[in-house]
Amino acid sequence: MPFGVRAAAEADAEAIAALSGVLGYPPDVGAVRATLGKILGRDDHRVFVAGAPGEEICGWLHAHSCHVLESGFRVEIAGLVVSDRMRRLGVGRGLVAHAEAWAREIGATTVVVRSNARRVESHIFYPSLGYEAYKTQVVYRKRPAD
Repeated sequence: MPFGVRAAAEADAEAIAALSGVLGYPPDVGAVRATLGKILGRDDHRVFVAGAPGEEICGWLHAHSCHVLESGFRVEIAGLVVSDRMRRLGVGRGLVAHAEAWAREIGATTVVVRSNARRVESHIFYPSLGYEAYKTQVVYRKRPAD
């Protein structure tokens, strides 16, 4: 099935939220719509969606650029999801290609992606695109104090 990739729009929030459920995140349309509204106008973020003409969105990718003191200017893929029915058809590859093209366009030296250790399919997918495992890390979280 042929598909295209385009920049996301606020109207895509519902489909993006639904696909987020595939990764186990609660599909909160309101939260996705609010976040999408905040990042779509920024120069340092890109959200791409994939879909066949006239069909519902079957994948999305969110990337952002940042300057890191020890490793330079890079683009990081913050999220990528493809619907179960469209996996292994080139959708993820197409979305990543758009992130990489954006990285080249803005002069980023590297594209980085983090993947949960439990996402076995990701640890096959990214190396198939030429990505190399760089390090293993533990991610810590804390909410800022009120």
